[in-house]
Amino acid sequence: MLKRFKTDFISSIFTLVSGTMIAQVVTYLLQPIISRLYAPEDMAYLSLFARIVAFTAVIATLRYELAFPLPKREEHAFTIYRISFKSTILVSIVSLLLVTILFFTIEFDKQTKTILFFLPFGIFFTSMNSQGVNWSIRTKSYKKISLAKVFQSLFNAGTATLLGLINFGYLGLIIGYILGVIGGSFLFIKSFFVTKRSMNTFKLRGRKFVVAKAYKEFPIVNLPHVIIDLSKELFIAFYLIYTFEKEVLGLYDFSFRMLKMPIGIIGVSINQVFYKKSADLLNEGKSIYPLVKKTLFYLTLISIVPFLSLLFFGSSIFSFVFGEKWQQAGFYSQIMSLWLMSNFIVSSISQVPILLKKQKQFFMLSLFGTSLLIFSMLLGEFFTYFEGNFPRILLFVSIGQFLFMTYTIFWTLYLAKKYSND
Repeated sequence: MLKRFKTDFISSIFTLVSGTMIAQVVTYLLQPIISRLYAPEDMAYLSLFARIVAFTAVIATLRYELAFPLPKREEHAFTIYRISFKSTILVSIVSLLLVTILFFTIEFDKQTKTILFFLPFGIFFTSMNSQGVNWSIRTKSYKKISLAKVFQSLFNAGTATLLGLINFGYLGLIIGYILGVIGGSFLFIKSFFVTKRSMNTFKLRGRKFVVAKAYKEFPIVNLPHVIIDLSKELFIAFYLIYTFEKEVLGLYDFSFRMLKMPIGIIGVSINQVFYKKSADLLNEGKSIYPLVKKTLFYLTLISIVPFLSLLFFGSSIFSFVFGEKWQQAGFYSQIMSLWLMSNFIVSSISQVPILLKKQKQFFMLSLFGTSLLIFSMLLGEFFTYFEGNFPRILLFVSIGQFLFMTYTIFWTLYLAKKYSND
């Protein structure tokens, strides 16, 4: 039975990784073209847009999508899906009304007005994508997740490339982003309505309130946790624009995204399968500690070569692959490599506190990590050594975050060993 469990786990990961690998290969193949068609300032507008969308999209779902794999009964799980879907509709409509008011009442520059116009679409389809992925995790429809990722990558990178060739500027990146999330969520939206028809007989009075209350920790604890994490990302974007210039944000964000692609290729896929397998083990009254320990071991092995290569050769790699204007982004990647390596490992087991109902403790830990990052980023405001020198600030930030992530790894292992069932 244990052998079968391992086979299913590896097979599920392979299904997700293969689809994600194809999606990311498409992105990687087109990225050297895209990087030569757009300037760092264009990337800065995309960075700001994507961060605002991500921030609002998590509010839209109330984080209930993370609860989809947990209930034993299918109808209870889909009741949570209905709640999350209706919340998404409401937040998307409110965002549309809000940006319409802002568009006509406040004087913005052309770029900001464009970002405002596209925000409601990005929020809705990003939220639907997140919900669809988690429902597919519950139903073990890993091929659907892989296919959606391929669609998203093709629409995103393909559109950005085509529009870049005809000099659309930053707008090409934003339109590519929107079409990417639309393409990625199409299968999930269709699946939602198909499942909804089959679940209509299970709609009972009062069920939504009872189920929502049973999983209240997601909107009450997990949502503020993620909001703080994403607020940190928004702070970084606005702070870099205000303190330095848009080009610095573009270079930093491009470097950060290229470094996080390994997380997209392998880490997220492992996380999705790990979450479902762990939930199943806990429902069966078994310990998840061996699974957590083994997952950490393989993640560490996988991460050593790519991240150490970036640590020593980041500037040269970025300059050769993406063009000379991105050499500074490569230098930033060298500084951030160990931070992102530890983040890669943590992200794949980040659901352990949720599974073990230790979200409050995880929230406090995350709050400390966010405070540490913000304090580190603001060093230039207090010490002349760091003033106006972003690489020095980034180095201090990276060291602090690497140490914090390392502690988080050991803390997660401790949780899995102490609180999961034997």
